Amino acid sequence: MPTLTLSLSTADLSRLRWAVSPAWELLASIRTLARPARHAIHMPWLSDHRDDPLLTGPGASAARDLTAGPASHLPGFLAPTPLSPLTALDDELDEVCRTPADVVRRDLAAAFGGDLPGRLAPMLRAPRRELEAVVTDLRQYWQRTLAPNWPRIRALLESDIHYRARSLTERGPAAMFADIHPGLTFDQVIGTLRIAGRQAGLPDPHRSLEGRGLVLVPSAFAWPRLYFKTAEPWVPVIRYPVRGIGTLWESPAGNADLAPALGATRAMLLDVLETPAGTLELAHRTGLAPGGVSAHLHKLARAGLVAPHRTGRIVLYARTARGEALYH
Repeated sequence: MPTLTLSLSTADLSRLRWAVSPAWELLASIRTLARPARHAIHMPWLSDHRDDPLLTGPGASAARDLTAGPASHLPGFLAPTPLSPLTALDDELDEVCRTPADVVRRDLAAAFGGDLPGRLAPMLRAPRRELEAVVTDLRQYWQRTLAPNWPRIRALLESDIHYRARSLTERGPAAMFADIHPGLTFDQVIGTLRIAGRQAGLPDPHRSLEGRGLVLVPSAFAWPRLYFKTAEPWVPVIRYPVRGIGTLWESPAGNADLAPALGATRAMLLDVLETPAGTLELAHRTGLAPGGVSAHLHKLARAGLVAPHRTGRIVLYARTARGEALYH
């Protein structure tokens, strides 16, 4: 199996960070719609959006040609490396519009080779103008397909970041990387990270990050693959399937056994907290008012069944050991 080996120095490890990328989820979701047979885990969402105009509309679409193919990888400029768990979609798409012309041409050649679709030819001549039109189409697609689900998706991504950061602190980088994906193997003695399953024929199977650091980005629509980018001018990034993806589209059912003791609402919240979540996400998933969710969470916390954990500006609630014991 083809393998890429990254050399991580002490400086690279000290600059290891996690981030969230709305733009990446947008792009990966388009590819999921284009190849639905490979992504049955997203079937509830696919069923709602399989006929989205970006993919099925009659008009020519440079955005469709850029994002839905080729099958191997996306042009790198479409997904700048995010640097924060608080990354906003508008900031990422504005950065796409500012991509230097030489980077656009280089990435198009790398992604399409000599098979550049005719609708993308104007992008070689006037990248800035064409990118603005593409970004306009992508913003409209986002509003139709992902904006209503973004609080739910973001909460899952943030809970993954909380879990991975804690794993790094408690277990070290080798165990943390191994837990992210079976295709990642970190050798702490020699400082190398092996990424299995890279595209065959990719040049430079051995690369040094040279102190640029590494960003790890959990992704809902990356499942089940790893995606990586090490080319400059971006900070190196690995995008990986988010933990708990199987719960993303589930409707909370509550736990009937706990309802008599805790009350139906608090039992439902404790059940939903199989993966950590914030107050707004819990409100979205349960249909409760945020104020009511907050009041119930405080009661569960006083009972020692859940505990808050801060991730940046976000407070996520998770079951405690006592709360988990109720399910065993």
